[in-house]
Amino acid sequence: MFPVSDFPAVAAVIEDGIARQLHTGIQIYVSRNGLPLLDAGFGQATPDQPMTSETVMPWRSAGKPLTALLILQQIETGRLKLNTPLQEVLEETVGTDKSSITIFDLLTHQSGFPSTETGWPQSEWSTIIDRIVQQPVQLPAGTAAYHPQSSWFLLGEILRRLAGADHFEQVLQHDLLDPLGLNETACGISAERSAFIHHRLPVLYERDQGQLVKSSYGGGRWLQTPSPGGNLRGPIRQLGMFLEMLLRKGADSNGHAFVSETTVTQMTSRHRENQFDQTLQHVVDFGLGVICNSNRHGAATVPYGFGRWSAEASFGHGGSQCSIGFCDPPRGLVVAWSANGFCGEGQHQRRNRMLNEAIYQDLGLI
Repeated sequence: MFPVSDFPAVAAVIEDGIARQLHTGIQIYVSRNGLPLLDAGFGQATPDQPMTSETVMPWRSAGKPLTALLILQQIETGRLKLNTPLQEVLEETVGTDKSSITIFDLLTHQSGFPSTETGWPQSEWSTIIDRIVQQPVQLPAGTAAYHPQSSWFLLGEILRRLAGADHFEQVLQHDLLDPLGLNETACGISAERSAFIHHRLPVLYERDQGQLVKSSYGGGRWLQTPSPGGNLRGPIRQLGMFLEMLLRKGADSNGHAFVSETTVTQMTSRHRENQFDQTLQHVVDFGLGVICNSNRHGAATVPYGFGRWSAEASFGHGGSQCSIGFCDPPRGLVVAWSANGFCGEGQHQRRNRMLNEAIYQDLGLI
């Protein structure tokens, strides 16, 4: 592990963001070829607690690839296919405008209902599923439009039913988190658990008129209620550990196959290319539940990109206004970080590019 002092460009970007009230702290993990180089916190997690590598951070949509891989496991075992329509796995969609939407459509954000109001986190899981099924699609199937929540709840419900589980988070824990040793990560943190780890929970902030104000996302139902595409939380190194498994082509840290190399290749290949995303308002290429490096469409403008020095083969996912995790396979590089400030899309995209590029600079990869 390198000392923090070996990452001066990273520290400068984070400190600049603190000075400009974009965040009070950032947690970051960097590894190459499975060797951790940086696992640290910068700044403050709360007014009286420093940010450390143990702080339990929000991943938001950076956690989507975990749910996606669970679906791909089901495809690997033959229980699902990419072209399986929803009506075959969610009977309540029969006769609705979602009946013929496929697993592939959901994973590539082409299913046509990106702005469906789910009611999360105030509504119960079953109510959310009913609401998604009943609300009409907004766009023709096949239209490129990123889904922050809606389709991911359906993917979570499919996994829950296939497993015969009471809750999606049980499937995530049993089938992915426990086998990969990600025991500090959860999809929603219960009131009991949050009371036990309260000293590791950061204060989360939003930016209002140039100032940081406390966000409700740090507590209550926002903290506790599961969302398969948006509410995974844990030390950011555990997102890095998941990405390292993908970098190893599906092998866990002991060298045992967690998923096949074929599945990882399928997940991280481009399946949606050169399409203007109606939600992100930019051309962005997607794999199956991951964003593929889209610098070819404008390195300085692509949202949730990996920085101008990232290789064409890089893949990963960003989390709304706070986080990102990605692999750069040619360099054996894994990067994951999370900030405790939701600073607005424009400010966050600038921060995201600057921080990712500072990592490459400090590692001498430019």
